[in-house]
Amino acid sequence: MVNNIHQFLDQNTPINEPLRGKYKKSFGYHSLKNRMPVVFSEIINLLKAEKFDLDNKNEVNNTVEELKLLLSELLDNKSLRKVDGTSTLLLIWNQILDNRFKTDSSVTWFETEWLFTENYLYIRIKEIFEKTETLKTYDPFKQMKYKAFAESEKTMITIAEFLNSQLSKKELDNTKLKVLFMQILKICLWGNRFDLSLNIGKSKNITEDPLEAIASLDKYILADNSEETWNFLNKSNNKNPKIIDIIMDNSAYELFTDLCLADYFVTYGLADVVVFHGKSIPWFVSDVTKPDFDNFLNRLQNECSSKSLQDIGKKWNSYYKTGKFVIECEDFWTLPHCYSAMATENSELYNKLSCSQLIIFKGDLNYRKLIGDINWLPSTTFKDALCGFQPTAILALRILKCDCICGLNLDYENKISENDKDNSDYLSSTNYWQTNGKYAVVHFSK
Repeated sequence: MVNNIHQFLDQNTPINEPLRGKYKKSFGYHSLKNRMPVVFSEIINLLKAEKFDLDNKNEVNNTVEELKLLLSELLDNKSLRKVDGTSTLLLIWNQILDNRFKTDSSVTWFETEWLFTENYLYIRIKEIFEKTETLKTYDPFKQMKYKAFAESEKTMITIAEFLNSQLSKKELDNTKLKVLFMQILKICLWGNRFDLSLNIGKSKNITEDPLEAIASLDKYILADNSEETWNFLNKSNNKNPKIIDIIMDNSAYELFTDLCLADYFVTYGLADVVVFHGKSIPWFVSDVTKPDFDNFLNRLQNECSSKSLQDIGKKWNSYYKTGKFVIECEDFWTLPHCYSAMATENSELYNKLSCSQLIIFKGDLNYRKLIGDINWLPSTTFKDALCGFQPTAILALRILKCDCICGLNLDYENKISENDKDNSDYLSSTNYWQTNGKYAVVHFSK
């Protein structure tokens, strides 16, 4: 149970306020109190199951105890502290923490903004491993991500067969190009459903036919700017080379769908280069790191039995080697900043992204950072919620997994009621639709 909760409030997050764990009806409270203990349990179980050398056993046991202490600190709502380490990333975090301690009288796990404390949790996990002798580069989530690949392989084969046949048609008219774009964009959108941090470290077996599924899921997209995105991309632009950036979220199946969309861009000349941005360290269980990206491409080409996956893996590896696909893993993505602070906090990255013709932000965490993790009125426009962040055109592909949202039409409640009229869980919960991974948005701003 959570201790030190005298200041907790039995309510949702107030409108126009940042999400915080102290609001007991918010997803932030649920996440910190209920989801995190299970994530820690999964990490500990995987650590114990690893076949380390005997010399490592004591260090593994110490690491397990450190993880348990960190969880207790969270559940007891203790004050945050600086991180112990000398890496560049940890030093940046300590500067941020110093600034926070100077301005806030109380900086605890549940009272501080949830976006801040959830990111802080993962840098503290990194601190635990970095302090060891033999586990400094250990990825505690690697086995979960590896398993998620295996469980989605059948679905990836179906999509690869579709993609290989479609992208071989070089001379498509504009109408067919648009239809194909919409299909692949929706595949990429719904790929974000499979988030190991949301599913408490456990992937889902993907059994539905993805091509049939996307056609039936349009009714769950509460805001859809796909048409505006296509119209923007279809216009000639003067940027040379043509660059599209994808700020990635999850590895395994979602990474596969990101690569599918990038393949479309390169095949039909909408981009000369697609830059994938991942995390510089293991993050939020399933987020993509450079080793994940490299291993994924290698596994497609060299370890899968499906010829379709081998062929597509070979093509993507070729794109990677020739610079059509690039991966960059800046530290900024593992900091607690909202993206409206990027121009100030990392002007070099902001200026680099300004050279892109389009930035695609994937997933829930990126969305939260885009709109400041604020409980906006749902009718607040996406552009307004960006709070001035606009280095170039922005596309956000997000499955709803927490209670912040913007850019919805006034009839969104009618749409949800119609979809969930027979759903007792929805009827008994005011924000069920915001957190169950059932609904989605496609937001565009230029």
